[in-house]
Amino acid sequence: MKRRDFFKTSLMSLATFVAGREAFAAACKVGAAPAGKRVAKNKSRLDYVLNAVDAKGHKKYKPNSTCLNCKWYKKKKETGGYAPCPMMANKYVSACGWCKSWKKM
Repeated sequence: MKRRDFFKTSLMSLATFVAGREAFAAACKVGAAPAGKRVAKNKSRLDYVLNAVDAKGHKKYKPNSTCLNCKWYKKKKETGGYAPCPMMANKYVSACGWCKSWKKM
Protein backbone atom coordinates (compact mmCIF):
# COMPACT_ATOMS: atom_id res chain seq x y z
CA MET A 1 0.00 0.00 0.00
CA LYS A 2 1.32 3.39 -0.92
CA ARG A 3 1.72 6.04 1.73
CA ARG A 4 -0.88 8.28 0.09
CA ASP A 5 -3.42 5.44 -0.04
CA PHE A 6 -2.77 4.68 3.61
CA PHE A 7 -3.55 8.26 4.66
CA LYS A 8 -6.66 8.40 2.45
CA THR A 9 -7.99 5.19 3.97
CA SER A 10 -7.18 6.35 7.50
CA LEU A 11 -8.93 9.68 7.06
CA MET A 12 -11.99 8.06 5.50
CA SER A 13 -12.20 5.57 8.37
CA LEU A 14 -11.96 8.35 10.93
CA ALA A 15 -14.63 10.40 9.16
CA THR A 16 -16.95 7.37 9.04
CA PHE A 17 -16.42 6.70 12.76
CA VAL A 18 -17.18 10.30 13.74
CA ALA A 19 -20.26 10.43 11.48
CA GLY A 20 -21.50 7.16 12.98
CA ARG A 21 -21.20 8.47 16.54
CA GLU A 22 -23.08 11.63 15.65
CA ALA A 23 -25.79 9.60 13.90
CA PHE A 24 -26.22 7.46 17.03
CA ALA A 25 -26.52 10.54 19.24
CA ALA A 26 -29.05 12.08 16.88
CA ALA A 27 -31.04 8.82 16.66
CA CYS A 28 -31.49 8.58 20.42
CA LYS A 29 -34.41 10.88 21.15
CA VAL A 30 -35.79 11.19 24.65
CA GLY A 31 -39.54 10.68 24.64
CA ALA A 32 -42.19 11.56 27.18
CA ALA A 33 -41.92 9.84 30.55
CA PRO A 34 -44.40 7.01 31.14
CA ALA A 35 -47.51 8.12 33.02
CA GLY A 36 -47.93 6.83 36.54
CA LYS A 37 -44.31 5.68 36.92
CA ARG A 38 -41.63 7.06 39.24
CA VAL A 39 -39.08 8.69 36.93
CA ALA A 40 -35.48 9.55 37.86
CA LYS A 41 -34.55 13.24 37.79
CA ASN A 42 -31.50 14.80 36.14
CA LYS A 43 -28.42 15.32 38.33
CA SER A 44 -29.12 12.81 41.07
CA ARG A 45 -26.32 11.59 43.36
CA LEU A 46 -25.25 9.29 40.50
CA ASP A 47 -24.98 12.24 38.07
CA TYR A 48 -27.86 10.84 35.99
CA VAL A 49 -28.71 12.76 32.83
CA LEU A 50 -31.75 12.20 30.64
CA ASN A 51 -29.64 12.24 27.48
CA ALA A 52 -26.15 10.67 27.48
CA VAL A 53 -24.84 13.39 25.14
CA ASP A 54 -25.09 15.79 28.11
CA ALA A 55 -22.61 13.65 30.10
CA LYS A 56 -19.68 14.11 27.72
CA GLY A 57 -17.79 16.25 30.25
CA HIS A 58 -18.00 13.67 33.05
CA LYS A 59 -14.74 11.82 33.73
CA LYS A 60 -16.44 8.37 33.81
CA TYR A 61 -18.41 8.87 30.58
CA LYS A 62 -17.47 6.64 27.64
CA PRO A 63 -18.70 7.30 24.11
CA ASN A 64 -21.89 5.41 23.18
CA SER A 65 -22.61 4.40 26.78
CA THR A 66 -26.33 4.80 27.46
CA CYS A 67 -28.82 3.23 29.82
CA LEU A 68 -30.01 1.04 26.94
CA ASN A 69 -26.66 -0.79 26.80
CA CYS A 70 -26.14 -0.83 30.58
CA LYS A 71 -26.30 -4.03 32.60
CA TRP A 72 -28.65 -2.39 35.14
CA TYR A 73 -31.32 -1.30 32.61
CA LYS A 74 -34.34 -3.65 32.90
CA LYS A 75 -35.25 -3.89 29.21
CA LYS A 76 -37.99 -6.49 29.81
CA LYS A 77 -39.99 -3.87 31.72
CA GLU A 78 -39.39 -1.08 29.19
CA THR A 79 -42.27 1.31 28.55
CA GLY A 80 -41.96 3.96 25.83
CA GLY A 81 -38.16 4.15 25.97
CA TYR A 82 -38.02 4.09 29.79
CA ALA A 83 -37.27 1.16 32.11
CA PRO A 84 -36.57 0.69 35.82
CA CYS A 85 -33.01 0.82 37.11
CA PRO A 86 -31.98 -0.73 40.45
CA MET A 87 -29.17 1.82 40.79
CA MET A 88 -31.81 4.58 40.79
CA ALA A 89 -34.08 2.89 43.37
CA ASN A 90 -36.04 1.22 40.54
CA LYS A 91 -37.17 4.56 39.18
CA TYR A 92 -37.67 4.65 35.43
CA VAL A 93 -34.73 5.98 33.42
CA SER A 94 -34.52 6.93 29.76
CA ALA A 95 -32.92 4.47 27.33
CA CYS A 96 -30.91 7.49 26.10
CA GLY A 97 -29.81 8.40 29.63
CA TRP A 98 -26.53 7.83 31.46
CA CYS A 99 -25.18 7.82 35.03
CA LYS A 100 -21.81 7.14 36.62
CA SER A 101 -22.94 3.62 37.64
CA TRP A 102 -23.05 2.58 33.96
CA LYS A 103 -21.72 -0.96 33.41
CA LYS A 104 -21.29 -2.65 30.05
CA MET A 105 -23.74 -5.50 29.40
